[in-house]
Amino acid sequence: MMNISRREFLEGGVAFGGLAATSALAEGADCDPSASASACRSEERQNELVAKWDEATKAVAPKDYFAYFRDGDTREFKALKALELAFDKVLREARETVVSGDVPAVWSVYNMGHVVKTRDSLFSIDLKHRRANEFVPLLDFALVTHAHKDHYNPGFARAMEKAGKPLASGFLKNSAFAEIKAKAEAEGHADAFKIRDVAIRTFRVDHAKAEWGIDFTTAFEMAIGGFRLLHTGDCGVANGKLCVKWGRPDLWLMFPMSSLDIADAVRRIGPKRIAFGHIWEMGHAVGKGRAHKWHIDRAMPKAKARCEDVSVAFWGDRIV
Repeated sequence: MMNISRREFLEGGVAFGGLAATSALAEGADCDPSASASACRSEERQNELVAKWDEATKAVAPKDYFAYFRDGDTREFKALKALELAFDKVLREARETVVSGDVPAVWSVYNMGHVVKTRDSLFSIDLKHRRANEFVPLLDFALVTHAHKDHYNPGFARAMEKAGKPLASGFLKNSAFAEIKAKAEAEGHADAFKIRDVAIRTFRVDHAKAEWGIDFTTAFEMAIGGFRLLHTGDCGVANGKLCVKWGRPDLWLMFPMSSLDIADAVRRIGPKRIAFGHIWEMGHAVGKGRAHKWHIDRAMPKAKARCEDVSVAFWGDRIV
């Protein structure tokens, strides 16, 4: 990995918005590698890519994915090649991109994993990749929504602890975050804290209607200057727990599957923009937890009924 100083990383080499955010899987699945960022992608192009991604990912069974995760061998699967390309792309762009205003740069890595760069920090949410530790030297902190292995690497959590960097979750031990949380609680803020230039509010939501799923996921409502970002992990039930307190989210990173009542959820949150995640997670079998084209086609019109700006976050996409 390139050796760069903290100042060099934050200043970067490319002006904010200057990079063409191509879809990594566009290359891996023989799609047009010049596909534009998700914010600019036409509905026709998005539908075309969804179909190609469905085809490429269905070829990968969970056993193939886990074998790749262990040894890094893509075994000539287009989707696994794309997952490597996506990580390279996000790592490179996160180093190079300069953010000068409140609007952060937000990338999709894999599943519900995202990397966010602001004027003064870089952080991850549910970062899951076999090479996740390569981000540790660059990150200021990390957030993890829940204790499912498709949302975090135990090795990544250990590396953040060893580096003395905060990792906020409802289940992982992290010394740096424990200090931040203790200070917030002493100031009377049990569910809110601030790291660098990012104010964060946490609240629990249900992953599923089953007993094990109640309050299983920690959602993160974030304020970055005037920009509002919401990540709800695997929120599977739209009930009174699903709410925001700091104003309409400019971007909601959303899981469109499970038993979530999409229309009710979007009505409650009132986001300006939605980006679907947790799609084509290859550790799940097709038909057994792996969200794919059918789920996108089902959720998209329900979300668009209350939020016109709804897109799919492909791996490697720069969403903002």
